Amino acid sequence: MKRLWKPKHSVTLSLVVTYLAGAALLALMLAMPWLARYFVEYYLGRAAEGLMWQMNPLAFIFWACCPAGWAAIISLLKLLHNIRKGEVFTRHNVKLLRLLSWCFVFTALASIYATYIYLPCAIVFAAAGFLAILLRVVKNVMEQATIMREEQELTI
Repeated sequence: MKRLWKPKHSVTLSLVVTYLAGAALLALMLAMPWLARYFVEYYLGRAAEGLMWQMNPLAFIFWACCPAGWAAIISLLKLLHNIRKGEVFTRHNVKLLRLLSWCFVFTALASIYATYIYLPCAIVFAAAGFLAILLRVVKNVMEQATIMREEQELTI
């Protein structure tokens, strides 16, 4: 039986989704002032316009996390392009995974502060913290596999 879904298809799909995530991050960066005003007016009502000061810190935290978001997207794109080229167990990929995990750590720490302003930001904290831990585990496995591959190349 012929396999319809191949590993190259998976990498291509991951690249497409990563490019879409970059486009979404750019759109959110550009739309954040309007989104903040809409949130206050629609969800909190026009009587709560004095609460606009609460959205400014959330927008600030979002913009503070944007460099980490861009670093994560660029690192992920580099990692996926390396995998597409067949360069999987390399020290460069381990560094990219390390950078990815630190991006999520930064986002988790920033969202702790955001949780004090707006409680549902705790979801971002939990998700970013979990992804940071998960990426650290994957990075450690990848690092050990890279070391084993290098040792194997030395013995041959």
